Amino acid sequence: MTVPQPFQYQGSKRALAPLILQYLPVSTTRLVEPFCGSAALSIATAARGWAKEFWLNDFNAPLAKLLSLIVNSPKELGKFYRELWRADHADALEHYYQVRESFNRTQDAHRNDLRMIFEAL
Repeated sequence: MTVPQPFQYQGSKRALAPLILQYLPVSTTRLVEPFCGSAALSIATAARGWAKEFWLNDFNAPLAKLLSLIVNSPKELGKFYRELWRADHADALEHYYQVRESFNRTQDAHRNDLRMIFEAL
């Protein structure tokens, strides 16, 4: 089974995921990935439907939050992005600048990281 990754990531376990998954139970309540990086294991497990929820952690907290949304709330995240970027805007370029300005408005890195997504979901 080929599972797409949201983005490339140095040191990703994507190529090893099928091998590693052989050692996981086929059904579990929660998969914990304490050093998720690209969340290759969580994404592969989610694609197979082997876990009900995923707990992801990484030193790069904003990345871990985004990946957590991808595996735990994919439909909601997709809906948010469709509404944000595919809505009928009279001036698409101006809409982009407004979204960017809203995102950049705060200097608090923890609040700014993925702020719009978390407020919308």
